[in-house]
Amino acid sequence: MSVREKLEILEKVSEIATLAGVRGKVDEERMCFVSGFGLPNDRSQMVYVRPMDRVVADSHVVTFFSPCLAVKHGFMKGVSKEQALDLLKKNEEIYFARYGIRSMDKEDLIVASIDSLLNTLDPEEFHSNMWHVAIAADNYEKEHGQDDF
Repeated sequence: MSVREKLEILEKVSEIATLAGVRGKVDEERMCFVSGFGLPNDRSQMVYVRPMDRVVADSHVVTFFSPCLAVKHGFMKGVSKEQALDLLKKNEEIYFARYGIRSMDKEDLIVASIDSLLNTLDPEEFHSNMWHVAIAADNYEKEHGQDDF
């Protein structure tokens, strides 16, 4: 997918966000839509929406994600076996999100995420997706005594 196509998708995401009452901006360097949320107990969470390089049912796919924890690069270097099993168990229990690992340049991030088809994404679903991943990520951070993202 070209840079131009990604930016067009992100502009559509930004339009839907505006209709949903979600403040944020397109970050052209990271190629994602970025928004911050204030949560109860003076906590906050960043949520990102990025275009995926795939089309399903004639629609582009976007992923909503919110980081929970930064860990060292490499499988099992920064995540213990117990922590990996705990994430799998949480995936079975959590609604409207999932936990996974997103590799970055200098570290891996444990994230809460959810995918949506852009063609059917309406403001209500957008708002719901943003909150579900923000809350899932924040709950994981709270469990680990953090509020980094």
